[in-house]
Amino acid sequence: MVHTQTADTRNGLFDGLFSKYADGKVEHFRRRIVAKTVRDLERLDDQQLADIGIQRDQIKRRAYESVYYNKPYRQ
Repeated sequence: MVHTQTADTRNGLFDGLFSKYADGKVEHFRRRIVAKTVRDLERLDDQQLADIGIQRDQIKRRAYESVYYNKPYRQ
């Protein structure tokens, strides 16, 4: 007869709390970066936006994609 042993991989209370805290901090910083990026891009005039390949109605989407999906402004 062969005995097998399984490892219990439960995380401790503090592991879960720290993980949620870290995820929350990352999300907080991402939101701040998106908001700052949107503000900065909205300050540009239409010619400057055209130079980097963004239309004014695309600012929020492009800022979000840049921060969350690491997509560059220019394509």
